[in-house]
Amino acid sequence: MHQHVVALEKTPAHADGSSPQHHPHHPQAGHGVEPVIDMRGQEVWAHHSPPAIVGRHSVRLSDDVTVTVAEDEPVKDAVESDIARISQRPESKLRHYFDKMRGGVDTPVPFPSFQDAAVSWLGAFLGILVVSVTDHFLWRDYGFHTLVASFGASAVLLYGVPESKLSQPRNVIGGQIVCAVVGVCVRLALDRVQWLANPVGMSLALLAMQLTRTTHPPGGATALIACSQAVMAPWHGFQLVLAVALGILQLTAVALITSNFHKGRVYPTFWW
Repeated sequence: MHQHVVALEKTPAHADGSSPQHHPHHPQAGHGVEPVIDMRGQEVWAHHSPPAIVGRHSVRLSDDVTVTVAEDEPVKDAVESDIARISQRPESKLRHYFDKMRGGVDTPVPFPSFQDAAVSWLGAFLGILVVSVTDHFLWRDYGFHTLVASFGASAVLLYGVPESKLSQPRNVIGGQIVCAVVGVCVRLALDRVQWLANPVGMSLALLAMQLTRTTHPPGGATALIACSQAVMAPWHGFQLVLAVALGILQLTAVALITSNFHKGRVYPTFWW
């Protein structure tokens, strides 16, 4: 939203009859031009030189807020307190809250090139294949399952957007293991109220990832899996933690190999 600075009275001439010098930031301010004042705040002033008004002018901020600017007084300094006062009004806060829902501050994910799509598909296929094969032929006879549903979401990040901070080994491995531990612990603590264990476990897992700087969205699903299982895994549920650790290490190893097939990709961008 833009407001206008309106000159309400003519700028007086100097004693010698000459016209006053115009301010360098607004050379036409003394000629009836209505300079625009953007009321969105400091971010705007950072990109534009603060205009100044020569002479006495009335700056109308809203229907009921008007401030008089003295000669050579920068408009920013004169009205910023009034801007702050307006922004504290309940209706202004409510409008700003809903304005944030409009979006438009970023752009959608770009369409991938054929090479990007091919390498992403190859990585996802091989990564899940490795985990699935070891789960079926190596561990299943022992009642040990390393294929966890949340690995599908981890694969999307690892192979689809390997440059993301959420896809790096610290976040992928650390986030999955942290969430598995939190989920199992919450399930043990709230075993008799499983309906409560689900939200508590998932939310605490998110907090733990943020505090350890290992945020990895699929980890939230791992925590929820641990909390919502009808029958807990062996070892008081901690077998799931080992299964998650083994599976996510395999996915990360495949990402190290396949992602670097692409000459435009570098994985990882950091380790720890």
